[in-house]
Amino acid sequence: MSNQLPASRRPLSIVDLGSLLFLGAVWGAVFLFMRVAAPEVGPVWAAEIRLAIGASVLVVVAGRRTLNAARGRVAGFLVVGALFSAVPFTLIAYATVTLPAGFAALLNAATPLFTAAIGVAFLGQAIGLRIAAGLGVGVVAVVVLVGLSPLEPGITTILAVAAGLGAPASYAIAGNFVRARMSSVAPLELATGMLVSGAVLALPAALLTGAPGTPALDGIVSLVAVGILSTAVAWPIFFRVLRRTTPTAASTVTFIVPAFALTWSSILLAEPVGIGLLVGFGLILVSLMLVLGIVPAVRLPGRPVAPLVIHAAPGD
Repeated sequence: MSNQLPASRRPLSIVDLGSLLFLGAVWGAVFLFMRVAAPEVGPVWAAEIRLAIGASVLVVVAGRRTLNAARGRVAGFLVVGALFSAVPFTLIAYATVTLPAGFAALLNAATPLFTAAIGVAFLGQAIGLRIAAGLGVGVVAVVVLVGLSPLEPGITTILAVAAGLGAPASYAIAGNFVRARMSSVAPLELATGMLVSGAVLALPAALLTGAPGTPALDGIVSLVAVGILSTAVAWPIFFRVLRRTTPTAASTVTFIVPAFALTWSSILLAEPVGIGLLVGFGLILVSLMLVLGIVPAVRLPGRPVAPLVIHAAPGD
């Protein structure tokens, strides 16, 4: 009899935690890169170029293996490409045209909250007092972020915030879909197929917006960096973590991302980190800890420190 814990009950290993920390750093930089590049080339084109660069790199590495993996799974790859890349990448790029990078990253931290809400609404999962409280705190966090932000109120800001929340909603649906339908595909091949499908699906939308703008040097550097480091390198690592754990546990990377996004944008873009962002970040952390049931390590006399355990939402 195997004593291996199922993914839904297995604590995150040191390798998984290290992977999430790396992803937090490079995905935190996405909001910086998009904040620079999206206004120069257009948000839809910024997403398309990011996808095209990432897909090109991974096709060179795993193109043949991905073709073999796609047999009988074309529809699945298209769904993953749409929900895990084409839609959220475009929404993030659109949001960063209006919203500060750190602010947009904080909205993206709602991914685990949407994951839990989808489980309750569509998968028949029971909602306890802890999860209900966590979702409530998450709603308050968004209200605080928007209410205390220095942004001009108006339709442009509302649409940007909606786009910033639409991306994590898309990620939440995609994470559950991958675990349910695509878990047998190796992480590298899954990332390759996702990016290729996403690039194909996003291209018509980009063409409808007209020709892309001409980026300056900072825009070119940002697009290359986001395409290679934050996309081609990052996504196979994320799918490896997702395969080893759960959609909810893997999505906790989104509360590491804002810390890095706030740091990068403050240092490189001189964006202010005001009280609204700090309060919103704190509320999001509290919300996520409630929803995910994060249990801190406790040292008992004569016993080793217990590892950090993240209890996924029921049914993940």
